[in-house]
Amino acid sequence: MKVAAFDFDGTLHHPPHGFDQEDIAAIDAWRNAGHLAISATGRSRTALAHGMAGSTLAFDYQVLSNGASATDGANRDLLFSHELDGAVLRAAVEQFGEREGLAIFGTTIGRVDGVFANNTGRTHDFTAHFTPMRIRDIPDHHFAVIPFWIPDNDALRAEVIAWATKLGDVEVAQNQDYIDLMAPGRSKGSGILELFEVLGINRDDVELYTFGDSWNDLTMHTLADHSHSFHHSPADVKAATDRVIGSVAEVLDEYI
Repeated sequence: MKVAAFDFDGTLHHPPHGFDQEDIAAIDAWRNAGHLAISATGRSRTALAHGMAGSTLAFDYQVLSNGASATDGANRDLLFSHELDGAVLRAAVEQFGEREGLAIFGTTIGRVDGVFANNTGRTHDFTAHFTPMRIRDIPDHHFAVIPFWIPDNDALRAEVIAWATKLGDVEVAQNQDYIDLMAPGRSKGSGILELFEVLGINRDDVELYTFGDSWNDLTMHTLADHSHSFHHSPADVKAATDRVIGSVAEVLDEYI
């Protein structure tokens, strides 16, 4: 069995122009040949649906929230989920909610994602549809990821990472301008393995191809039989993959 796992932002989705139709056609051909296509994204259910709206891109399954949840390809049925302790989100807002240069979001296992602070002076399409929330709203939702958006400030990013790492029972992942906090042990790699388990697929029976451009893709690249980063990827991500490519469409048909 052949399975391809695709990151979304920076791999298939490229703001401001969106998708390359050649990539979508390549994934369609892959699926039509009888192989599985999985999204492996840091986005939540709602955020991925927002990003895919208006396109013909389709997956067989969706690994979401950096492996904290998964759904069927149509995003109707929740296959598994791992909730982040709401106390971590409260602590994040109390610690950094007033800091200039960052935004704090809370993405859920459900259908509503929240904005707890945005002190960047900017907006981002990724979170434009999020709902304003306050600390008192935390108990009303089941959060999977706390994304910190910290554009153009390496020192502040390092401070947030150091603070989150000291919390202990929290997984920390980086993706370009975002730092994501998840429940312990959650990653794209663990999410893919759990999806295989839920589907009754033996990992040894799978030839796994991974496509992802950033640091939060490294855990799935480590699992892969064939891993791919991109010309725009950070140098250490490129070094960790088998091939550095320009686009998914450039190589996917070779593997069919």
